[in-house]
Amino acid sequence: MSDHLFVYFRIREHEAADALPLWHRWMETVAEATGVGGTLMRRPQTRSGLQTWMEYYGDVPPAFDATLAGLWRQSNLQSWIEGERQVEHFVDLDKL
Repeated sequence: MSDHLFVYFRIREHEAADALPLWHRWMETVAEATGVGGTLMRRPQTRSGLQTWMEYYGDVPPAFDATLAGLWRQSNLQSWIEGERQVEHFVDLDKL
């Protein structure tokens, strides 16, 4: 069964250009630490001055989310987001 992890959060629009290189580095850090490369996306619209960004990690191992949470606590990126990061797991239906 393949697990997929989706992590979404909000970035203040006026800080998005400055946050983007930090998130590219964050994604590199995750890949280096876990061997799992991710994809960074965002919703095309902005709401109330906030952009919604999403990290996607496919085919993650069972302990990936715990490792990701530990890396996040060490990242010093928390001040760049508005609210909390939401982490959701999905599995392939054809693998159930």
